[in-house]
Amino acid sequence: MNPDNLKETSRSFMLWLRWAGVPLVGLLLYALSYVINPKLFAAPYYDQLGWTGYVCDLVFVLIGSFVLFESTVWLSRWLDRWLPWSDWPWQRLLGQFALMVVWGLVVTRFLIWLIDWLLIPSTYQVTELDIMGMRQTVVLGVIMAVCINAVYTGESFFRRWKAALVEAEQLKRESVEARFQALKSQLDPHFLFNNLNTLTYLVDENPTAVRFIGNLSLVYRYILQNRDKTLVPLSDELKLAEAYLFLLKNRFGEGIQVEIDVPDCDRNRMIPPMTLQLLIENAVKHNVVDEARPLAIRLKCSESGELVVENSLHRRQTVEGKNGIGLRNIRHRYELLNCGEPTIVEAETAFTVRLPLV
Repeated sequence: MNPDNLKETSRSFMLWLRWAGVPLVGLLLYALSYVINPKLFAAPYYDQLGWTGYVCDLVFVLIGSFVLFESTVWLSRWLDRWLPWSDWPWQRLLGQFALMVVWGLVVTRFLIWLIDWLLIPSTYQVTELDIMGMRQTVVLGVIMAVCINAVYTGESFFRRWKAALVEAEQLKRESVEARFQALKSQLDPHFLFNNLNTLTYLVDENPTAVRFIGNLSLVYRYILQNRDKTLVPLSDELKLAEAYLFLLKNRFGEGIQVEIDVPDCDRNRMIPPMTLQLLIENAVKHNVVDEARPLAIRLKCSESGELVVENSLHRRQTVEGKNGIGLRNIRHRYELLNCGEPTIVEAETAFTVRLPLV
Protein backbone atom coordinates (compact mmCIF):
# COMPACT_ATOMS: atom_id res chain seq x y z
CA MET A 1 0.00 0.00 0.00
CA ASN A 2 1.45 3.39 -0.97
CA PRO A 3 1.22 6.48 1.32
CA ASP A 4 -1.64 8.03 -0.71
CA ASN A 5 -3.78 4.90 -0.38
CA LEU A 6 -2.97 4.74 3.32
CA LYS A 7 -4.15 8.34 3.84
CA GLU A 8 -7.33 7.69 1.84
CA THR A 9 -8.11 4.58 3.89
CA SER A 10 -7.59 6.49 7.15
CA ARG A 11 -9.78 9.35 5.92
CA SER A 12 -12.56 6.94 4.97
CA PHE A 13 -12.41 5.25 8.36
CA MET A 14 -12.62 8.57 10.21
CA LEU A 15 -15.64 9.62 8.14
CA TRP A 16 -17.37 6.33 8.90
CA LEU A 17 -16.51 6.64 12.60
CA ARG A 18 -17.79 10.23 12.80
CA TRP A 19 -21.11 9.77 11.01
CA ALA A 20 -21.97 6.11 11.69
CA GLY A 21 -19.77 4.44 14.29
CA VAL A 22 -20.01 7.04 17.07
CA PRO A 23 -23.81 7.60 16.79
CA LEU A 24 -24.28 3.82 16.79
CA VAL A 25 -22.21 3.49 19.98
CA GLY A 26 -24.27 6.27 21.59
CA LEU A 27 -27.54 4.55 20.75
CA LEU A 28 -26.21 1.22 22.02
CA LEU A 29 -25.22 2.80 25.34
CA TYR A 30 -28.68 4.40 25.59
CA ALA A 31 -30.23 0.95 25.03
CA LEU A 32 -27.80 -0.51 27.56
CA SER A 33 -29.02 1.94 30.20
CA TYR A 34 -32.51 0.46 29.79
CA VAL A 35 -31.15 -3.09 30.13
CA ILE A 36 -29.23 -2.14 33.29
CA ASN A 37 -32.16 -0.44 35.01
CA PRO A 38 -35.56 -0.40 33.23
CA LYS A 39 -37.14 1.44 36.18
CA LEU A 40 -35.39 4.65 35.15
CA PHE A 41 -37.66 4.92 32.11
CA ALA A 42 -40.71 4.87 34.42
CA ALA A 43 -39.65 8.09 36.13
CA PRO A 44 -42.21 10.96 36.42
CA TYR A 45 -40.13 12.87 33.85
CA TYR A 46 -41.33 10.51 31.11
CA ASP A 47 -44.90 10.50 32.43
CA GLN A 48 -44.98 14.27 32.16
CA LEU A 49 -43.36 14.58 28.69
CA GLY A 50 -44.67 11.35 27.13
CA TRP A 51 -43.06 10.22 23.89
CA THR A 52 -41.43 13.66 23.54
CA GLY A 53 -39.11 12.72 26.41
CA TYR A 54 -37.79 9.64 24.59
CA VAL A 55 -37.31 11.58 21.35
CA CYS A 56 -35.42 14.29 23.22
CA ASP A 57 -33.24 11.63 24.85
CA LEU A 58 -32.30 10.20 21.44
CA VAL A 59 -31.58 13.65 19.98
CA PHE A 60 -29.33 14.56 22.90
CA VAL A 61 -27.61 11.17 22.71
CA LEU A 62 -26.70 11.83 19.06
CA ILE A 63 -25.62 15.41 19.81
CA GLY A 64 -23.60 14.25 22.82
CA SER A 65 -21.93 11.51 20.79
CA PHE A 66 -20.89 14.00 18.10
CA VAL A 67 -19.61 16.54 20.66
CA LEU A 68 -17.66 13.86 22.54
CA PHE A 69 -16.08 12.55 19.34
CA GLU A 70 -14.99 15.92 17.97
CA SER A 71 -13.74 17.20 21.34
CA THR A 72 -11.81 14.02 22.27
CA VAL A 73 -10.14 13.98 18.85
CA TRP A 74 -9.13 17.60 19.30
CA LEU A 75 -7.82 16.89 22.80
CA SER A 76 -5.78 13.92 21.52
CA ARG A 77 -4.20 16.04 18.80
CA TRP A 78 -3.46 18.74 21.37
CA LEU A 79 -1.75 16.15 23.58
CA ASP A 80 0.30 14.98 20.57
CA ARG A 81 1.98 18.38 20.59
CA TRP A 82 2.67 18.66 24.31
CA LEU A 83 2.89 15.05 25.50
CA PRO A 84 3.84 12.83 22.52
CA TRP A 85 3.57 9.05 22.79
CA SER A 86 7.13 8.53 21.57
CA ASP A 87 8.67 10.58 24.41
CA TRP A 88 6.28 10.03 27.34
CA PRO A 89 4.30 6.80 26.76
CA TRP A 90 3.18 6.07 30.34
CA GLN A 91 2.57 9.71 31.23
CA ARG A 92 0.56 10.10 28.03
CA LEU A 93 -1.50 6.97 28.74
CA LEU A 94 -2.42 8.02 32.28
CA GLY A 95 -2.86 11.69 31.39
CA GLN A 96 -5.05 10.97 28.38
CA PHE A 97 -7.23 8.52 30.34
CA ALA A 98 -7.71 11.00 33.20
CA LEU A 99 -8.47 13.83 30.77
CA MET A 100 -11.07 11.74 28.92
CA VAL A 101 -12.79 10.79 32.19
CA VAL A 102 -12.97 14.42 33.31
CA TRP A 103 -14.04 15.64 29.87
CA GLY A 104 -16.75 12.97 29.56
CA LEU A 105 -18.04 14.01 32.98
CA VAL A 106 -18.09 17.71 32.00
CA VAL A 107 -19.83 17.17 28.64
CA THR A 108 -22.45 14.80 30.08
CA ARG A 109 -23.22 17.09 33.02
CA PHE A 110 -23.58 20.03 30.61
CA LEU A 111 -26.04 18.09 28.42
CA ILE A 112 -28.09 17.10 31.49
CA TRP A 113 -28.21 20.76 32.55
CA LEU A 114 -29.22 21.75 28.99
CA ILE A 115 -32.08 19.21 28.98
CA ASP A 116 -33.22 20.47 32.37
CA TRP A 117 -33.12 24.10 31.19
CA LEU A 118 -34.92 23.50 27.90
CA LEU A 119 -37.48 20.82 28.74
CA ILE A 120 -38.15 20.45 32.47
CA PRO A 121 -40.68 22.88 34.00
CA SER A 122 -39.52 24.82 37.04
CA THR A 123 -42.35 23.27 39.06
CA TYR A 124 -41.07 19.72 38.45
CA GLN A 125 -39.94 17.94 41.61
CA VAL A 126 -36.77 15.91 41.08
CA THR A 127 -37.13 12.37 42.48
CA GLU A 128 -34.56 9.88 43.69
CA LEU A 129 -35.16 7.89 40.50
CA ASP A 130 -34.25 10.97 38.42
CA ILE A 131 -31.03 11.47 40.38
CA MET A 132 -30.10 7.81 39.81
CA GLY A 133 -30.80 8.22 36.10
CA MET A 134 -28.56 11.31 35.90
CA ARG A 135 -25.73 9.44 37.64
CA GLN A 136 -26.09 6.52 35.26
CA THR A 137 -26.06 8.89 32.29
CA VAL A 138 -22.86 10.53 33.54
CA VAL A 139 -21.15 7.14 33.95
CA LEU A 140 -22.20 6.04 30.46
CA GLY A 141 -21.02 9.38 29.04
CA VAL A 142 -17.59 8.90 30.63
CA ILE A 143 -17.41 5.35 29.28
CA MET A 144 -18.32 6.60 25.82
CA ALA A 145 -15.66 9.34 25.92
CA VAL A 146 -12.98 6.80 26.91
CA CYS A 147 -14.13 4.26 24.28
CA ILE A 148 -14.26 6.81 21.45
CA ASN A 149 -10.80 8.07 22.34
CA ALA A 150 -9.45 4.50 22.53
CA VAL A 151 -10.75 3.72 19.02
CA TYR A 152 -9.28 6.94 17.63
CA THR A 153 -5.93 6.32 19.33
CA GLY A 154 -5.86 2.72 18.09
CA GLU A 155 -6.55 3.84 14.50
CA SER A 156 -3.81 6.46 14.81
CA PHE A 157 -1.29 3.86 16.04
CA PHE A 158 -2.25 1.46 13.24
CA ARG A 159 -1.93 4.21 10.60
CA ARG A 160 1.52 5.21 11.87
CA TRP A 161 2.63 1.58 11.99
CA LYS A 162 1.52 1.00 8.38
CA ALA A 163 3.16 4.25 7.29
CA ALA A 164 6.42 3.16 8.96
CA LEU A 165 6.26 -0.19 7.14
CA VAL A 166 5.65 1.53 3.78
CA GLU A 167 8.50 3.98 4.41
CA ALA A 168 10.86 1.18 5.45
CA GLU A 169 10.01 -0.81 2.32
CA GLN A 170 10.58 2.24 0.10
CA LEU A 171 13.93 2.95 1.75
CA LYS A 172 14.89 -0.70 1.38
CA ARG A 173 14.00 -0.70 -2.31
CA GLU A 174 15.86 2.55 -2.95
CA SER A 175 18.90 1.23 -1.06
CA VAL A 176 18.99 -1.99 -3.09
CA GLU A 177 18.58 -0.12 -6.38
CA ALA A 178 21.33 2.32 -5.40
CA ARG A 179 23.66 -0.54 -4.47
CA PHE A 180 22.84 -2.32 -7.71
CA GLN A 181 23.64 0.76 -9.76
CA ALA A 182 26.85 1.30 -7.78
CA LEU A 183 27.81 -2.32 -8.30
CA LYS A 184 27.29 -2.08 -12.06
CA SER A 185 29.21 1.18 -12.29
CA GLN A 186 32.14 -0.48 -10.48
CA LEU A 187 31.89 -3.75 -12.36
CA ASP A 188 31.56 -2.67 -16.00
CA PRO A 189 34.69 -0.52 -16.50
CA HIS A 190 36.88 -2.96 -14.57
CA PHE A 191 35.64 -5.85 -16.69
CA LEU A 192 36.04 -3.91 -19.93
CA PHE A 193 39.65 -2.85 -19.39
CA ASN A 194 40.78 -6.31 -18.24
CA ASN A 195 39.45 -7.86 -21.41
CA LEU A 196 40.80 -5.13 -23.66
CA ASN A 197 44.25 -5.87 -22.28
CA THR A 198 43.75 -9.54 -23.12
CA LEU A 199 42.47 -8.63 -26.57
CA THR A 200 45.67 -6.70 -27.30
CA TYR A 201 47.66 -9.92 -27.18
CA LEU A 202 45.06 -12.07 -28.95
CA VAL A 203 44.81 -9.92 -32.04
CA ASP A 204 48.46 -10.48 -32.86
CA GLU A 205 48.92 -14.01 -31.57
CA ASN A 206 45.68 -15.96 -31.89
CA PRO A 207 43.03 -16.28 -34.62
CA THR A 208 40.37 -16.65 -31.91
CA ALA A 209 40.51 -12.88 -31.49
CA VAL A 210 37.42 -12.43 -33.68
CA ARG A 211 35.46 -14.85 -31.52
CA PHE A 212 36.76 -13.11 -28.41
CA ILE A 213 35.57 -9.72 -29.67
CA GLY A 214 32.18 -11.23 -30.59
CA ASN A 215 31.69 -12.61 -27.09
CA LEU A 216 32.85 -9.38 -25.50
CA SER A 217 30.29 -7.49 -27.58
CA LEU A 218 27.59 -10.01 -26.62
CA VAL A 219 28.32 -9.50 -22.92
CA TYR A 220 28.13 -5.72 -23.11
CA ARG A 221 25.09 -5.74 -25.36
CA TYR A 222 23.33 -8.01 -22.86
CA ILE A 223 24.26 -5.73 -19.94
CA LEU A 224 22.99 -2.63 -21.73
CA GLN A 225 19.73 -4.30 -22.81
CA ASN A 226 18.86 -6.04 -19.53
CA ARG A 227 20.37 -3.98 -16.73
CA ASP A 228 17.01 -2.33 -15.91
CA LYS A 229 14.90 -5.49 -16.15
CA THR A 230 13.61 -7.37 -13.11
CA LEU A 231 13.67 -10.89 -14.60
CA VAL A 232 15.08 -12.48 -17.77
CA PRO A 233 14.83 -16.04 -19.18
CA LEU A 234 17.41 -18.47 -17.82
CA SER A 235 18.37 -19.32 -21.43
CA ASP A 236 19.55 -15.72 -21.92
CA GLU A 237 21.51 -15.81 -18.68
CA LEU A 238 23.22 -19.05 -19.76
CA LYS A 239 24.21 -17.49 -23.10
CA LEU A 240 25.72 -14.57 -21.17
CA ALA A 241 27.50 -17.00 -18.82
CA GLU A 242 28.94 -18.99 -21.76
CA ALA A 243 30.20 -15.81 -23.43
CA TYR A 244 31.66 -14.52 -20.18
CA LEU A 245 33.34 -17.86 -19.44
CA PHE A 246 34.85 -17.88 -22.95
CA LEU A 247 36.47 -14.53 -22.17
CA LEU A 248 37.80 -15.86 -18.86
CA LYS A 249 39.17 -19.03 -20.44
CA ASN A 250 41.12 -16.93 -22.92
CA ARG A 251 42.53 -15.04 -19.98
CA PHE A 252 43.29 -17.97 -17.68
CA GLY A 253 43.56 -20.89 -20.12
CA GLU A 254 43.17 -24.30 -18.46
CA GLY A 255 42.99 -22.59 -15.10
CA ILE A 256 39.18 -22.58 -15.48
CA GLN A 257 37.10 -25.70 -16.06
CA VAL A 258 33.38 -25.29 -16.77
CA GLU A 259 30.43 -27.69 -16.81
CA ILE A 260 26.89 -26.54 -17.70
CA ASP A 261 24.16 -29.14 -17.27
CA VAL A 262 20.77 -27.40 -17.46
CA PRO A 263 17.91 -29.25 -19.23
CA ASP A 264 15.90 -27.45 -21.91
CA CYS A 265 12.70 -27.65 -19.85
CA ASP A 266 14.22 -25.34 -17.21
CA ARG A 267 15.74 -22.81 -19.59
CA ASN A 268 12.42 -20.98 -20.07
CA ARG A 269 12.19 -20.15 -16.39
CA MET A 270 13.15 -16.68 -15.13
CA ILE A 271 16.03 -15.31 -13.07
CA PRO A 272 17.28 -11.80 -12.13
CA PRO A 273 19.63 -10.47 -14.86
CA MET A 274 23.43 -10.80 -14.52
CA THR A 275 23.10 -13.12 -11.54
CA LEU A 276 25.27 -15.84 -13.09
CA GLN A 277 27.89 -13.35 -14.26
CA LEU A 278 28.17 -11.96 -10.71
CA LEU A 279 28.61 -15.44 -9.22
CA ILE A 280 31.22 -16.44 -11.80
CA GLU A 281 33.14 -13.21 -11.27
CA ASN A 282 32.99 -13.75 -7.48
CA ALA A 283 34.47 -17.22 -7.95
CA VAL A 284 37.37 -15.81 -10.01
CA LYS A 285 37.87 -12.87 -7.66
CA HIS A 286 38.12 -14.92 -4.46
CA ASN A 287 40.04 -17.96 -5.68
CA VAL A 288 43.47 -18.74 -7.08
CA VAL A 289 43.11 -19.51 -10.80
CA ASP A 290 45.97 -21.37 -12.47
CA GLU A 291 46.57 -24.60 -14.32
CA ALA A 292 48.09 -26.26 -11.28
CA ARG A 293 44.95 -25.61 -9.25
CA PRO A 294 42.17 -25.07 -11.80
CA LEU A 295 38.94 -23.36 -10.75
CA ALA A 296 36.07 -25.74 -11.49
CA ILE A 297 32.68 -24.08 -12.08
CA ARG A 298 29.50 -26.12 -12.49
CA LEU A 299 25.97 -24.97 -13.34
CA LYS A 300 23.11 -27.45 -12.99
CA CYS A 301 19.46 -27.72 -11.95
CA SER A 302 18.47 -29.51 -8.75
CA GLU A 303 15.51 -31.86 -8.37
CA SER A 304 13.68 -29.14 -6.44
CA GLY A 305 13.89 -26.82 -9.46
CA GLU A 306 16.69 -24.55 -8.26
CA LEU A 307 19.73 -23.51 -10.28
CA VAL A 308 22.89 -24.65 -8.52
CA VAL A 309 26.09 -22.69 -9.14
CA GLU A 310 29.11 -24.43 -7.60
CA ASN A 311 32.82 -23.65 -7.70
CA SER A 312 35.86 -25.25 -6.17
CA LEU A 313 37.66 -23.40 -3.38
CA HIS A 314 41.31 -22.26 -3.49
CA ARG A 315 41.05 -19.06 -1.49
CA ARG A 316 43.26 -16.07 -2.33
CA GLN A 317 45.24 -14.60 0.54
CA THR A 318 44.15 -11.08 -0.37
CA VAL A 319 41.15 -9.92 -2.38
CA GLU A 320 40.94 -6.56 -4.15
CA GLY A 321 37.88 -4.43 -3.53
CA LYS A 322 35.00 -4.97 -1.14
CA ASN A 323 33.88 -8.46 -0.18
CA GLY A 324 30.30 -9.69 -0.47
CA ILE A 325 28.87 -6.93 -2.69
CA GLY A 326 27.73 -9.34 -5.41
CA LEU A 327 26.10 -11.83 -3.02
CA ARG A 328 24.34 -9.07 -1.07
CA ASN A 329 23.08 -7.60 -4.30
CA ILE A 330 21.63 -10.96 -5.40
CA ARG A 331 20.00 -11.52 -1.99
CA HIS A 332 18.37 -8.07 -2.02
CA ARG A 333 17.00 -8.51 -5.54
CA TYR A 334 15.41 -11.84 -4.57
CA GLU A 335 13.92 -10.21 -1.47
CA LEU A 336 12.28 -7.54 -3.64
CA LEU A 337 10.94 -10.20 -6.01
CA ASN A 338 9.55 -12.20 -3.06
CA CYS A 339 10.12 -15.47 -4.94
CA GLY A 340 12.32 -17.37 -2.53
CA GLU A 341 15.75 -16.82 -1.05
CA PRO A 342 19.15 -17.92 -2.41
CA THR A 343 20.91 -20.55 -0.32
CA ILE A 344 24.66 -20.16 0.15
CA VAL A 345 26.77 -23.05 1.44
CA GLU A 346 30.54 -22.91 1.93
CA ALA A 347 32.32 -26.22 2.52
CA GLU A 348 36.02 -27.05 2.71
CA THR A 349 36.40 -27.72 -1.02
CA ALA A 350 33.40 -26.06 -2.66
CA PHE A 351 31.27 -22.92 -2.58
CA THR A 352 27.65 -23.45 -3.62
CA VAL A 353 24.81 -21.02 -4.34
CA ARG A 354 21.30 -22.35 -4.98
CA LEU A 355 19.11 -19.87 -6.87
CA PRO A 356 15.29 -20.15 -6.97
CA LEU A 357 13.90 -20.00 -10.51
CA VAL A 358 10.64 -18.17 -11.23
